[in-house]
Amino acid sequence: MYTRLPSPGDKKGAKLTAEELDSISSSFDESLRSRLSGLSPASASLPWLLAAVAVLTTAHSAVRSLIYELISDGDDSLLSWYLDNSMKVLGVCNRICSEIERLCLRHVERKMVMKLLRSEGNPSQELIRQARDLLADSAGEGEGSSGYVTSGGDIEELIGDLASGIGMLALQGDVSPVDRVVCRAVQAVNFLTAFVAGVISSALLSSSGAVVGICVPEEFPWGDSVRAMESTIMAASRDGEETDRKTGLLKELHDVEARKRHVLDAIDKVVASGGSEEVVGRLREAAAGLEKATVEMLKGLYGLRDGAMELFLTVTRIRKKMVDELRGSLWEGPLPNEPMEPSNKD
Repeated sequence: MYTRLPSPGDKKGAKLTAEELDSISSSFDESLRSRLSGLSPASASLPWLLAAVAVLTTAHSAVRSLIYELISDGDDSLLSWYLDNSMKVLGVCNRICSEIERLCLRHVERKMVMKLLRSEGNPSQELIRQARDLLADSAGEGEGSSGYVTSGGDIEELIGDLASGIGMLALQGDVSPVDRVVCRAVQAVNFLTAFVAGVISSALLSSSGAVVGICVPEEFPWGDSVRAMESTIMAASRDGEETDRKTGLLKELHDVEARKRHVLDAIDKVVASGGSEEVVGRLREAAAGLEKATVEMLKGLYGLRDGAMELFLTVTRIRKKMVDELRGSLWEGPLPNEPMEPSNKD
């Protein structure tokens, strides 16, 4: 993901000149800028979110390469700092996977009911009632039934902690030029992780009014790209406020919600008409449209979940290698606890 002047393995970071270290840091920044340019234009859609998570996975892998090219043997303080710091990334990934799973479970049930509604014959009164209850929006007809995850405090707190709890001050004592380069790279990918996670949170959670604000320091030349993407997505959020403030930002979810309202209207007409063939036919058509949109959305959501799990596993592999390095040294004290696999349940 990045290039540097010395060939890999020719000399460890302690032997690199200040100019060489500056070149490595600049190259890392430029690689991030290049990756971020591939995410333009920004969009709170499932394909964009999946692409953004893939960029994060590549960036975290690049940090791993940087650490092992620069850190000298026995530099345990930086390795242990990374182990503590990366736990926040794992926590965010785990929570994202959990929120996606909860959202998918709601829509799987909807999809099944829509499949029954679009089948031949007049739907039974019980099926009509069940469909109506599942689709009733949260504006007075069914608390929390909009199909959106509604509890965002936990993940937003994790994202805020990731964005604010990083930087050079986390290391005790003097910071060497090599440590500074590595910590700066870790800080960079954590800012990006917090930003992308904030967009995902706002896209999935009805309680999130806008993207979780991430203040990227001016020293990072790729910060303009992040600020531009944030502005684009926040503008979309403001547009959404004019129509439906009870939903998140995700485009696919907005489409499903619009089709849901069509089905609700069709159900009301079936009930009012006593179940005439023409009106029931319109209900089947509306149910088929909602089912198709839901299937496509679920496919994208599961893809995003898998992408977040791959990021989780990438960081976990890096941590495992570092733990092995520390165990092989004379490092004293307890090793940081290893995280569990990403949860698919609350």
